[in-house]
Amino acid sequence: MGDKSRLMALALAAALAVSPLVGCGGSSSGEAAPAEAGQAEGTGVANPFVDCESAYDAAQLAGFDVTFPESVPGYTERTYQAIEGELVQCLYSEGESRVLVRKGVDDGSGDISGNYNEYAETFTASIGDVEVTERGENGLVFVATWARDGYAFAIDADEGLDPETVEQLVAAIL
Repeated sequence: MGDKSRLMALALAAALAVSPLVGCGGSSSGEAAPAEAGQAEGTGVANPFVDCESAYDAAQLAGFDVTFPESVPGYTERTYQAIEGELVQCLYSEGESRVLVRKGVDDGSGDISGNYNEYAETFTASIGDVEVTERGENGLVFVATWARDGYAFAIDADEGLDPETVEQLVAAIL
């Protein structure tokens, strides 16, 4: 390896070492995403989410305002995270169960939920002045998505939520 190559490698290593120090309150989850099937152990992609102390801190990092519901019935823990300039999320959890609420810059895809499971039912509900696409089964909503004012929104519930709770959450976000 030549001197220029070593210098470039050293500069790149230094830049990567400093990057986790920037973020909400200086904290970063710093975890790598799990390795994909067929991918070598330890070569996972870095987790882009930065843990934040509050919704305000997460919004500051993302670069846009956000409103999250104060609570979700049955879930007592809240965790805020952001991807700089792109997305803010609040994770409501209770044990292993979680409800994820996201707001991100709308890139036209319309679904920022991260949940691409197939569900038996898909329907549209008018809530406030938006059309919300809901996916679920057995009367429960597992994913709700909508777009408004250049942003995409999503609610993703592991255990599913009743439609009334989804309507209340969407209304709280609007």
